[in-house]
Amino acid sequence: MNRDRLREVLEFYKTHYEEIRRREDYKWEASAAWQAASPMNAADFQEALREGLKKTGNLLDSGHYYPRTALFMLMDRDPEAVRYMFTDLYREADPVGDRITIFSEKAGALRRKYYTDEELPDDDQDEHAVSVYLFLRYPEKYYIYKYSAFRAAAALLEADYIPRRKDSRNLAEYVQFCDEVRGAVLADEALMEMEKARTAEYPGADPAFRLLTEDLVICMATYFRHAELFQGSGTAQKEKKFRLDPVQRPIPLEAVPFYDAVEVARYEAGLREGALTYILAQEQLKVRSYRIAARKVPQILNAGRALGEGCDLLSFNRKGEELYISVKVTTGPESSGFSVTEAERRRSAEDPAHYRLYRVYDFDPDTGTGKYSVIRGDLTKYCLNPASYRVFFS
Repeated sequence: MNRDRLREVLEFYKTHYEEIRRREDYKWEASAAWQAASPMNAADFQEALREGLKKTGNLLDSGHYYPRTALFMLMDRDPEAVRYMFTDLYREADPVGDRITIFSEKAGALRRKYYTDEELPDDDQDEHAVSVYLFLRYPEKYYIYKYSAFRAAAALLEADYIPRRKDSRNLAEYVQFCDEVRGAVLADEALMEMEKARTAEYPGADPAFRLLTEDLVICMATYFRHAELFQGSGTAQKEKKFRLDPVQRPIPLEAVPFYDAVEVARYEAGLREGALTYILAQEQLKVRSYRIAARKVPQILNAGRALGEGCDLLSFNRKGEELYISVKVTTGPESSGFSVTEAERRRSAEDPAHYRLYRVYDFDPDTGTGKYSVIRGDLTKYCLNPASYRVFFS
């Protein structure tokens, strides 16, 4: 392990400690919520388990990964089977690797017994999800395991072992890796002093600083690699809802005055680039304030890629779900017309819950600032005035 690089990470973590805390404290809240609910000692296991896992956020449900939701669906059908799964998982006399495997296998069997693939495609009770359950019950003993974070952190510190997907050695090697990192964490007096406030706020949530160690691993995998997360300051401009109604008007046939098409195209491209930069900065400020995975960073999408068809920006909501944003800019008022491509209309119709059109208006290209309002969902109702056609030939 590269000890010099580890010291760099520790210094980076301490420098940005407060902001990282704002983004990651939900894990301490999750641990505290589990300790308060104490599901394994509760008379009503079902209710206590729901209460104990309600603060886990994107540890257990994020994007297309939903172990908490799937677990609750299994529990709705067979609560006793799920309770026995947890009882077996917490039988400390048995090897931890066996317990994780058995838990995952039993979850899979319940899914196949009670649900079709259409109703529940995957139970998602993998090593990561089960490691969360283990940590919550025994925070003094276990780390939260995440393959992608382990791989990135191990590569950053030039560790002797770099994990490979589905390798049976990964979990044991992760524990060893974290033990080494934890040794450096415990030896850092300044960090231990900083951590006293969190320990007082969430007593019992992280008694052996294993969650803090996991936070350092996340830092290596994300924050330390993405300094742009800490660029900029302040809060995002408050957006407003787009409230203008679409109208249908005939497009008249008229003589078009002479203009330099190259210059117009260059000006419009510069205006659009300025607006994208402006909205990207707004989204970065917003997402930085959310408690979602650090790797979820707003970005400008490149046309020509599947992800970039029909939108300009990728961002995220408070739940960590992806948002696809199209940006339309004018130096004029909000009511100025704009063009919508068929790719934008179709994409908005296919996934209206996660599609946004940002109408940037009163934009000043010299300062790169303006105002913007947001259209959410399907753009079809706005597409009343066809202006061009795509012509194909046989």
